[in-house]
Amino acid sequence: GLPSSAGFAHSPISLYLYVPVFLVTGSPIAATVYSGLLGVLAVALGWWLARRWPGSGTWGPRVAGLLLAASPWLVVFTRKVWQIVFVPVLALAFVGLAISALVEGRHRHLAWAVVAYALLVQVHPSAVTLAPAFLLWLVLFRRQVKAGPLALGVLLGAATAVPYLVYQVREGWPLLAALRALPDPVTDLEAVRLAVRAITGSDVYALAGDAYPLLGTGVRFAQMVHGAAGLVAAALLAAGIAFLAWRALRRWRAPGAGERQAAAVDLVLISWLVVPVLFNLRHGLELHLHSFALIVPAACLVAGRALDALAGREAHRQVGLVAGLGVVAWLVTFQVLALVSMARFVATHDTPGGFGRPLGQTLAVAGSAVAAVEAEGAAELLVVGQGDLPATDGTPAIFDAVLRDRVPYRFVDAGSAALFPPHLTVALIAPDTGAGAGPYGAQPAQDLPGGYRLLSLDGSLPDAGLASFPAPRTFENGIELQGYRWEGSAVAGGEIDVWLLWKVLWSDPDDTHFFVHLLDRQDQQIGQQDSAGYPTAYRRKGDQILSRFRLNVAEGAGPGPYAIRVGLYRYPEVANLSLLDGNGNPAGESVFVELLPAGPS
Repeated sequence: GLPSSAGFAHSPISLYLYVPVFLVTGSPIAATVYSGLLGVLAVALGWWLARRWPGSGTWGPRVAGLLLAASPWLVVFTRKVWQIVFVPVLALAFVGLAISALVEGRHRHLAWAVVAYALLVQVHPSAVTLAPAFLLWLVLFRRQVKAGPLALGVLLGAATAVPYLVYQVREGWPLLAALRALPDPVTDLEAVRLAVRAITGSDVYALAGDAYPLLGTGVRFAQMVHGAAGLVAAALLAAGIAFLAWRALRRWRAPGAGERQAAAVDLVLISWLVVPVLFNLRHGLELHLHSFALIVPAACLVAGRALDALAGREAHRQVGLVAGLGVVAWLVTFQVLALVSMARFVATHDTPGGFGRPLGQTLAVAGSAVAAVEAEGAAELLVVGQGDLPATDGTPAIFDAVLRDRVPYRFVDAGSAALFPPHLTVALIAPDTGAGAGPYGAQPAQDLPGGYRLLSLDGSLPDAGLASFPAPRTFENGIELQGYRWEGSAVAGGEIDVWLLWKVLWSDPDDTHFFVHLLDRQDQQIGQQDSAGYPTAYRRKGDQILSRFRLNVAEGAGPGPYAIRVGLYRYPEVANLSLLDGNGNPAGESVFVELLPAGPS
């Protein structure tokens, strides 16, 4: 699955849940629409459950549905293609099935509740915090727990985790290693703060990121009023939780089955909302706002039921109901204003540190790049940015989705390499390349929205001020070392960047890495970096590649001049490759060159 901020890979289940849309099309727009439809489904499911549960009144379902529909962060989360979009709908399905089985006596539904929870935990590990609440429900309603449905649910839930378990066993349980590496836990109120933010959406303006100063005065004023509404709503929600808990205790052993079931539903919803927050009061992982998407539906449902509880003919109840509805209207009004204003803003502004780059802008840039490839008759498109792996790096992941099946393309990590194919090529330079785009700087470029640039490469290599490698310099896998240069501080404790120019003379399927050793006058190693130079899967015959290797000079190193030793080895075997002489015979395993005694600093 996708990598997580906690240092382990997620389960692939969220990728499987996107399969229906990707079977039809690879368009990210279709996937985003699919995410949005999941949000609509969560609203509909929340309204339907609130309407049918024991204890439901006139206002509860309406308020719950309205709050779910207007929740700023749930709306934002469903504008992205990621696993969090499944959390609200799966959480509602899980709790709905649990109440059906444990409160309303539909025993077979317990199996499906366990399956829904297994999927929820795999979609995002924040759902682990619901485990104590689920165990509490099983204990409180143990008379409704039947062994057969429970065992079936455990079996089916475990079956959904088989791919992830196979991966964990095969890789030596990296999940457990990541958990053991967690820092010591801390106790604070960060979970409460993030829960309030997730529920009220009062900080959705953070989507502006570094572009926040560009927000208008009216939007900033609305933010202040929204913040006040959020604080009042949070206080009333806390009061509603206390009131429903008190009512549930009073009705727990009421003579009427309807009252007892209503009390049970109240307890389930309160524990769904409160337990994850209590669980995270002490945490080893850094807490994130999206982890609390789990409890937003619970807050909406609890608010609705608390207002239903106020309905009655008594004057004080009517006053409380009107006041509560007024706060809901106040909050929802400014939530909708925030959503509209921020949706317009992020659609037209690049917001680093916030929502990010607008999809429309990315599609326009990709369209311009494809048009340039077709107009110039170029053989391929190079996307030059930070990283070169779509599985882990942002720029490649985005453009892999929007360019697929349109033109041939490869990715180049500007921080470590510059690629010059032997044919006419169009290069798309991303704005996050910084100084890494230097090797392409001599080419005339076309400016595109968002700081992107387009340029053409004619198959030649720009002058890079390189010294030549001595012969023999061709390795058995077809890699020829052609030139090198260095920059930095060639002194003890300093840092040197060595740039190697190499060419792919013929293709070789084996994965190989370079080693670059820094040597002192006595040929003692005082620095080293190993790197692929450029991923083997991307290499093509005729490519010339300029790769950077950063060497840290050992603190105790003597004075220069220093030298470098360059070689290749098969990875992961770490078996050195042989150099070939003019007759194709083995001629050593590395090339040795002396760095100039004086150089850049």
